[in-house]
Amino acid sequence: MAVNFGVNYLAVIVAAVAAIGIGILYYGVAGIGDRLARMNGTTPPSGAPSPVSFAIGIVVALVNAWVLALLSLNLGGASIADGIVLGILVWIGFQATLKAAQVVFERRSWNAWVLSGAHDLAIQIVMGGIVTVWH
Repeated sequence: MAVNFGVNYLAVIVAAVAAIGIGILYYGVAGIGDRLARMNGTTPPSGAPSPVSFAIGIVVALVNAWVLALLSLNLGGASIADGIVLGILVWIGFQATLKAAQVVFERRSWNAWVLSGAHDLAIQIVMGGIVTVWH
């Protein structure tokens, strides 16, 4: 299998920044992070994330955007609709299913799954759209 690695790295960076921005708004500003912590029986974090947590978030967003860009390029994505479909498929095939298994085996709340899943779906759609249209 030949994989074309010639993605637009600026689009990858922009998509990652968009994902981080969505996460800050969703978990921080909207207060979903505190709600999820309470649902999972932990204490909500106080203040900004540590530098290590923030760095890990950046790396994760960059890798996620890069893989979406690779998939889009190699699958021939060209339109915003293609990017949206890619984001939905990646979410369903990887994130939603893996997190559902974690809910079952770790006996977590399905409500928490819905809250975190909504965030994950949103960022996959946004990043998929960015890296597909701007390739």
